[in-house]
Amino acid sequence: MKKSILFIAYDFPPILSPESIQVQRRAIALAQKGHNVHVLTACDNPDFEFIDPTLNREHENLTIHRVNKLPAEKALHYICGGLEITDRKLWWKFPAVKAALKIISEFKIKNLYTHSTPLVNHLAGFEVKKVIKTIHWTAHFSDPWTMNPYISYRTGLQKKINKGLESGIISKVDKITVTSEKTRDMFVNGLKADNEKIRVLPHVFDPELYSRKESDSGKKIVAHTGNIYGLRTVIPLIEAIEQVQPKNLEFHFYGRMKDDERELAQEKCPDLIKIFDPIPYLKSIQVLSDADILLVIDAPLNNSPFFPSKLADYIGAGKPVAALTPLSSTTTDIVRKIQKDLLIADSSDVTAIAALLNRLENTDGSTLKENCQEFYNMNNNYEKIREALIDE
Repeated sequence: MKKSILFIAYDFPPILSPESIQVQRRAIALAQKGHNVHVLTACDNPDFEFIDPTLNREHENLTIHRVNKLPAEKALHYICGGLEITDRKLWWKFPAVKAALKIISEFKIKNLYTHSTPLVNHLAGFEVKKVIKTIHWTAHFSDPWTMNPYISYRTGLQKKINKGLESGIISKVDKITVTSEKTRDMFVNGLKADNEKIRVLPHVFDPELYSRKESDSGKKIVAHTGNIYGLRTVIPLIEAIEQVQPKNLEFHFYGRMKDDERELAQEKCPDLIKIFDPIPYLKSIQVLSDADILLVIDAPLNNSPFFPSKLADYIGAGKPVAALTPLSSTTTDIVRKIQKDLLIADSSDVTAIAALLNRLENTDGSTLKENCQEFYNMNNNYEKIREALIDE
């Protein structure tokens, strides 16, 4: 029997989030190869989370352990959110550690995997490691922690505490996994992490979810799934569409958008931009399969380390990817890897986006490189996952 492992991951189906989906894929990849995978996660109806029961998957080697909902869970979210120590789920560390130690003892588990976000999962792993020093612990960071440009601490004390926790985890963990080379560089250069124990595990797609279809619309459908939030903005794209007035393109957005940007799109380009409410995950995969071109919009961050999880889903659909992203970003690196035609414009450059729109009118699927999907296929990632998560 292959070695067992415990995942500590608050986000896991039926929670609908990029983290939930990626954690499940790693768990399934190991289970399919004969590892007993135990996942310690939240209750099945946690507060403040979107729930999508269609995400649930079963496997004979996969066991899900859920922490019961606490009576004051909602209040704890607000209190911990104000503390800004890891994140608003700081409270979850305490029941998670207690449950994890019990599971490890009962099932004689020697390997531990913690996944962020939320970052509190790593605090739980740290406490387990202090009690069971011989356990092999891998911590995955989908995004950086204190070096994350999306995180802004209100006080210097909060930042100091988080940096101390981050440093402690990096020093005690056996392996660190990240989604991109740029994030690896941030850990090595900015946090003095040991390069030898860092592995890059990219986001992956599940090939079983896709049905290959071509759009029957008179126009090419350019689809974007997911929310536009934080530093991301569609305003430069709206201005470029208004300027170019493409005759052969129609833009479909599925997800939440800032109210002022939604209103601007409806005012400036009502016939070219269609905005739809959020849809279930499996329905979003069908949208990708039906579209002609898939759109990524990144924040205008130089040398951005972020690997958008939706980009892995886009690759699985096998359609051309157009990216509004800094030319120095991880997204640019990935699109360069999968496509012969670099369909990219800086996300803040209206002139460059307008030029890209003119190119998109003449783009077809032939821009994809041969076998470009294989590296991001979850079925091809077992060896990388096993090497990073399992101590053989």
